[in-house]
Amino acid sequence: MSVRFWQERLYKVPLSRDPVSRFYRTLDGYVRTSLWVLDVGAGPGEENPYALRDRVRKLIGIDRDPRVESNPLLYAGLIADGGSLPFKDDSFDVAFSIYVLENIVAPRALASELRRILRPVRLFLALTPSRFHYVSLIASFTPTRFHRWINNRRARKDQDTSPIHYRLKSRRQLQTHFRDKGFGIVEFDQFEVQPNYLLFSTPTYLLGALYERIANACDWLASLRVNFTRILGNTKSGQVASGCSC
Repeated sequence: MSVRFWQERLYKVPLSRDPVSRFYRTLDGYVRTSLWVLDVGAGPGEENPYALRDRVRKLIGIDRDPRVESNPLLYAGLIADGGSLPFKDDSFDVAFSIYVLENIVAPRALASELRRILRPVRLFLALTPSRFHYVSLIASFTPTRFHRWINNRRARKDQDTSPIHYRLKSRRQLQTHFRDKGFGIVEFDQFEVQPNYLLFSTPTYLLGALYERIANACDWLASLRVNFTRILGNTKSGQVASGCSC
């Protein structure tokens, strides 16, 4: 039987196991129509059904990729690096990133800049891979050109695959780089998803699906789940302020 057959049988509601969808559901609990929000690593904004633009006061994005300037999901997209954000102090209420932390070269610089541009509540949400998952382990020991080759087979463009450094891939690393900047971990969610990297054959896909079921069923295997949602700040969502000075 084909991979497609098993996909439809095992994951009848694909979005129920989709990491980005799950992350945006979490993010929804923190955003308000009065808030200024920063998307760190916003990219071109292609094929994203979870747009926040109409649910916040302003959504600004930054990325090193020039395509961010034409991102249709943002009020404005700027070419910038996370270690040097082109905004005034206390400009934003909430910042978030999706599959960006694994590409960060200078985590302390990012933490410092986020503290500077975020208001005192300092709320930052991030979706990123776990260091112990089989995909992350393979990625750690293979070159970027291999990652591009794999992603090309998944219909992803070369410019959408960045070099991976994995300097912010665990709770300990987050605490090391963010705690002295006034951030604390508010929530820490770990979850496994359907094996999208194992679509090349039915046996590998079924092994991945079995891994997903076992990893999600056993709390003691949480560290082996592929995705982490990290919420860092010094307050709960109900206390987030509004307005902007940028």
